Amino acid sequence: MSLHRTATSTPAFWLALAACMCNLLVVLLPIGLILGLVALATGTIGSRRSPEAGAPALTLAGVSFVIALIWGLSVAAMFAIDPTLS
Repeated sequence: MSLHRTATSTPAFWLALAACMCNLLVVLLPIGLILGLVALATGTIGSRRSPEAGAPALTLAGVSFVIALIWGLSVAAMFAIDPTLS
């Protein structure tokens, strides 16, 4: 099985992986969101040229946004549940 890689699919994959790693840490969440957006843009460009090459990058970018969403929902739940924080 050979994977046709485009010039944008490999950097998009590594950017998406870095976005996932940054989004796992709350402190680096803004950097992770920016990296996720850049990975999403470059992965979309790469998937237009070769759909199977851009799929891993787009999947990881989606995972990074899900991680950020989980962090956001957990913070929102803390403020909704604990009356001393509001």
